[in-house]
Amino acid sequence: MRIIAGTLKNFRLISPHGQSIRPTSDRVREWIFSCLIRQIKNARVLDLFSGTGAFGLEAQSRGARSVTFVDQATQAVDLTRENIDKAGVSADIFRDDAVSFLSRTDKCFDIIFLDPPYQFDQLEKLTAVIDERHLLAKDGVLIYETDRHERPIEPDAFSQNTRTNTKSNKGGVLSK
Repeated sequence: MRIIAGTLKNFRLISPHGQSIRPTSDRVREWIFSCLIRQIKNARVLDLFSGTGAFGLEAQSRGARSVTFVDQATQAVDLTRENIDKAGVSADIFRDDAVSFLSRTDKCFDIIFLDPPYQFDQLEKLTAVIDERHLLAKDGVLIYETDRHERPIEPDAFSQNTRTNTKSNKGGVLSK
């Protein structure tokens, strides 16, 4: 795994051991960031379920103003922290449950990336909290990734911009 473009281009990320952390592939991240080319510069980014921190570090590499990393798994937080330190960048990182973090934060984000573990059944709840607490900026973008067998989410508060469906996963891009 590596950072694809920007100031950290070709930076090699420390990869997880085992199957408990499922990083978003380079190809998928490349596609996502090609869609975000206009929004990423100076964006405030939330990498929820950060895993290795690949998404947030890619965002920083491409000019995001700030990135907040959140994961409830100690292994993921440690791995994200190692990658942040190795890259020599600064960021906020929290070990917390996604719903709890969203319920307490007072930050507003331009881009929110949700890549929960497979069979995670609270995506609709997360989007409801994001909407109710106004955590996504006007014209902000919410990107989510799920198992390919899960049904796509279609929250009323967001408009569906794009849907993807690959062999192993699917996801969508929602906007405010």
